[in-house]
Amino acid sequence: MNIELGTVFRWNNFPFPKYGGEEKARWFICIGFSGIFAQVAVAYLCTTTTHLQQFGPAGKRKNHDHFKFSKDQFPIFEQDCVVDFDAPIYDVEIAKIDNDIANIEIKGKLAQDTMRMVYKRFLRSPFLSPVTLRDIYDSFNKAGITGLLRPKASR
Repeated sequence: MNIELGTVFRWNNFPFPKYGGEEKARWFICIGFSGIFAQVAVAYLCTTTTHLQQFGPAGKRKNHDHFKFSKDQFPIFEQDCVVDFDAPIYDVEIAKIDNDIANIEIKGKLAQDTMRMVYKRFLRSPFLSPVTLRDIYDSFNKAGITGLLRPKASR
């Protein structure tokens, strides 16, 4: 599988639901990879949701930092969707991604400017550890997206 930083993909029958329930399709954006000294190689993935009303004035996520991907502006998405920067990300073993390749459809890749915005927003997230943030920062640098604020060693 050739998932790179910024790759947008749909994982049909996603086998690792966070909140129980059935396996379903999920859309992901690859935001980085574990460092070279990690015992297990993982990809850091943020997911999107089409439940836009949750981010509206009466929604339960109204105060969450988020970004709306409009399908008109971002045609790699099939529907308008939101990435929630105040939600945990997925760290999925690359071997598990490779083993489920038949269920993964790569949709495209986000532009560098969009990825810079994604990085800056996740840098403020309370759900990412300093180690994960450093891995993501290093992943951006390796992909040629440089000049970003280095994450703090601890919070």
